[in-house]
Amino acid sequence: MAISERRARGRGKLTRKEIKAPDEFLTLTGRLLTLASAHGRLIAALVAGVVASILLVWGLLVYLDRTEQEALATLSQIEAQLRRNEGAGEVAPTLVEQLQQIPGQFGAGEARGHAWLYLGHVAYRKGDYPAALVAYRQAQAHGKAASVLGALASLGVGYTLEASGDFLEAQKIYQQVIDASQTGFLAEAYLGKARAAEGSQDLTGAITAYSTVMERFPQYGEALGISEKVRELKARQ
Repeated sequence: MAISERRARGRGKLTRKEIKAPDEFLTLTGRLLTLASAHGRLIAALVAGVVASILLVWGLLVYLDRTEQEALATLSQIEAQLRRNEGAGEVAPTLVEQLQQIPGQFGAGEARGHAWLYLGHVAYRKGDYPAALVAYRQAQAHGKAASVLGALASLGVGYTLEASGDFLEAQKIYQQVIDASQTGFLAEAYLGKARAAEGSQDLTGAITAYSTVMERFPQYGEALGISEKVRELKARQ
């Protein structure tokens, strides 16, 4: 027999594995159908549960996002009103009530920290330093040290401690802002540290902090007359 004929016949024959493959597929399919038939309700319930869970999570995320955006919009309106009323005495009670509602609102998200920050501002303006300190610390808890919210809340704590006469603790808070290296708040943090050091009669610490303002922020320091302040403190040493 010619080699070409043997090859042609070989190609025409199916191996045992190739013959059994369709049977195995049919058997597996049959088993799956039998399983589905026997446990149809259970499978349907599991599928429905998965779908329901996905829809629930999606709905919750949508709700949280919408709630946070609404809270931030409300906070923006309150902020505008507070700015308009700045220097006009006590803040309207309705504004305070609106601010107080935001931290306890489920899904308010980032707006909670900012609401606490403004509650701190309101209490500070009233001279209610214990309430201001509580609010600013709550705002701190909602913002990272290196974030804008965290820096503003820390400065608020520093101002409140300073106004309360707790100069040593105030210096520590201002140093935390400095250590966080928030560029936009460094000058104010150094000034706060200098004032607190001066308040505690630490003239060397005050001179060092004021001098740092002049070195790192010369225009800002000149505008505030820091050079003259440093000369006065050196004369008192």
